[in-house]
Amino acid sequence: MRDCVVLGCGRSGTSLAAGLLARAGYNCGKDLLPPDEGGPAGFFESRGVNAINEALLAPHDDAFADRDGYSRPLGNGERWLAVLPPEVKPTAPAELRVHMAQALPAPPYCCKDPRFAYTLEAWGPLFAGALFVCVFRHPLATARSIAREVRYADLSVDADAALDIWMAVYSRILSRCAGGGEWLFVHYGQLLDGSGVKRLARALDVALDPSFADRSLSRSTAEGEPPARTAAAYEELCAAAAYLP
Repeated sequence: MRDCVVLGCGRSGTSLAAGLLARAGYNCGKDLLPPDEGGPAGFFESRGVNAINEALLAPHDDAFADRDGYSRPLGNGERWLAVLPPEVKPTAPAELRVHMAQALPAPPYCCKDPRFAYTLEAWGPLFAGALFVCVFRHPLATARSIAREVRYADLSVDADAALDIWMAVYSRILSRCAGGGEWLFVHYGQLLDGSGVKRLARALDVALDPSFADRSLSRSTAEGEPPARTAAAYEELCAAAAYLP
């Protein structure tokens, strides 16, 4: 069972991928986020890993502050909704690297957090040998899900801002993929129809139960052409996953 890191924009199917792996015996870490109405099957994210990624992003709050489409600035724990400019590259100070090593689950691990799209390079050698699994779906489906499901007290994010999040995350992932490492791209639809589950199982040399993919939990759909600003990235992701929309 090969270690892996699951990443992609929130509300895109990353929890489904991580749940499949957790059910197969992967270690997702300690103190996992509990299920809630927006993720009834669970999120399979370690609070400790999330806190480290928040700390890596916090120094760059000014880079995405005062954006249109947010009811208020993002607070602690909410930076998975950030739109980080491509020139900003989070780095880990020495004291934080100690905590990163301690937070890494024992192998075989599955580390999952939408923030990894921005912080992956900071984790560097700690993920040596891991397979990077990028999960994505139609940009409009993700944007609608973010606009509907985000519930942090008085924080709301409109669908247009959510499209900016989608674009920022996957632009960063596609750029990072070109820089090296072994990657597997999977469309959310491929997890639901089982073809992506088979590809993931082969890549990690593990038996996965496709019945974990509950179609009834898929509440946001989209068809047709994606918005123009996301079209090229979505086409590239679909090609990498051998997915025909």
